[in-house]
Amino acid sequence: MPRTTVPVVLLVLAALLTGCEPTHAGEGPKPVDCTVVVDGPEKADTTQRIEGRVRFRCGKPGAEKLTVKIRMEQKSGTKWKVVTSKSFTVKGKQTIAAELKYQNRTVSIGCKDGTFRTVVDWSRTSRGNTESDNLISGSMSNPCKSLFGDR
Repeated sequence: MPRTTVPVVLLVLAALLTGCEPTHAGEGPKPVDCTVVVDGPEKADTTQRIEGRVRFRCGKPGAEKLTVKIRMEQKSGTKWKVVTSKSFTVKGKQTIAAELKYQNRTVSIGCKDGTFRTVVDWSRTSRGNTESDNLISGSMSNPCKSLFGDR
């Protein structure tokens, strides 16, 4: 390699190793992206409970703040009624999950008949930018029962 190429290669390598963050429109580092997924109610593996779950993960270095309200609703006629809910806020490294994994939080109630769904309202703050959404799972009738009786 010619001598003039070595310093250029070293400079490029140093820039790559310093972990430069991408910018957008010359405004500085772009906000951290977060993925939030809502799972429909199902029978918990080891208990006689119906569980609704939210899964989430954010890119590094994590969101400054991720606020999530998860609730389980039961259908009553044509309307949905909240049967349980929980709110939580996580920050920084608490919002990051291992590769191809998610952090998760759940709400649960004792097994009973009916049609249920999981609803999640979430908001992420990162680098002066806020993003939020409302997610609704599909509904599930009698999650504690299978075709062959109680599970």
